[in-house]
Amino acid sequence: MEKKNTKKIVIGAVILVALIAVFALCYNKFAAKSTVGAKAITIEVVDSKGDSTKYEMNTDAEYLKDAMDELADADSSFSYNGTESDYGIMVEEVNGEQAIFTEDNAYWALYVNGEYGQYGADQQPVVNEDTYTWTYEKAE
Repeated sequence: MEKKNTKKIVIGAVILVALIAVFALCYNKFAAKSTVGAKAITIEVVDSKGDSTKYEMNTDAEYLKDAMDELADADSSFSYNGTESDYGIMVEEVNGEQAIFTEDNAYWALYVNGEYGQYGADQQPVVNEDTYTWTYEKAE
């Protein structure tokens, strides 16, 4: 009887280890990855009037927030500000224009190559030749 229980425990442990290995492989394959090295990117800002300003830059930054910090240091016409949270930075102001959802029902939306962003600025990987667009949007 004890031999059967030991055999079940061993089989269960082997299956558990195999499942953990499969999940680890899937995570490594599908997780957001940054690109290290010199990258040419565009950061675009579309304000509440629909006016667009484009900033082209070269960066070694791995994540968008770091590239935005570099841009703000190099070009006084670009600035941003936000609030840190458990989920990363919530961008509330770009180029002096504020968009705080709880105050004005607006927010800064991040688009990557025209697609709605899946990550925040501090988790968005920077990839060569990508365009990152901050768009002022009002919630309906």
